[in-house]
Amino acid sequence: KMFVVEDKGSAIALMCAALLFLGTWPALLTLLERRGRLPQHTYLDYSITNLLAAVLIALTLGQLGESKQNMPNFFTQLSQDSWPSVLFAMAGGLVLSIGNLSTQYAWAYVGLSVTEVICASMVVVIGSSFIKNSSRYEQI
Repeated sequence: KMFVVEDKGSAIALMCAALLFLGTWPALLTLLERRGRLPQHTYLDYSITNLLAAVLIALTLGQLGESKQNMPNFFTQLSQDSWPSVLFAMAGGLVLSIGNLSTQYAWAYVGLSVTEVICASMVVVIGSSFIKNSSRYEQI
């Protein structure tokens, strides 16, 4: 069947893994900069890896199991005519890219330790607000 997190234990485990990976990101950037790598090149690597990971996850976890009425597979969802969802996803990608670029400039101005905490906090607050509001509209 399709991979869906339905219990609290799995959700907590995924959140802990996300915190671990997010916690290593600033340390990795600092290490790369000390070795002479430009932050712009690291950002390009990050963007390309983000795209490839999204495609890999969609094609593997999104295709598990049979397609059902309430839970279609990834390719079934691609063939559906849902322009509002496509436009919402495109807007989300645009906002994510602008946020990443603004984080790059913030690193240059105030340093890595301050920037990462403030940006991560803003992402959690704003992202949680959007998710809460969008789920309310889906129920109507």
